[in-house]
Amino acid sequence: MKYYLGSCEYKWTHADSHMEHIWVRRELGDELFEQCNQDGFNLNYVRSSSTHLPGDIYCTSKIYVEIDEGKDHTFFALKYADKVLEK
Repeated sequence: MKYYLGSCEYKWTHADSHMEHIWVRRELGDELFEQCNQDGFNLNYVRSSSTHLPGDIYCTSKIYVEIDEGKDHTFFALKYADKVLEK
């Protein structure tokens, strides 16, 4: 199952680097970020040029998590239902 968690903006130079994870962690919060970095969870980022800042320098990243079917999926859906949208 795939869930939309939010979005954030940062410089293109931070994409695919350690800094990208810092921006995503800031957006999601420590607890949700740690949950999404366990086995059976896969964070995905869909990047595009920013519409609020200069697009050649900044990107907007939509944050998704894919979860394997099973008890982890059910637990995640119940615990974070108010923070995520199913896609």
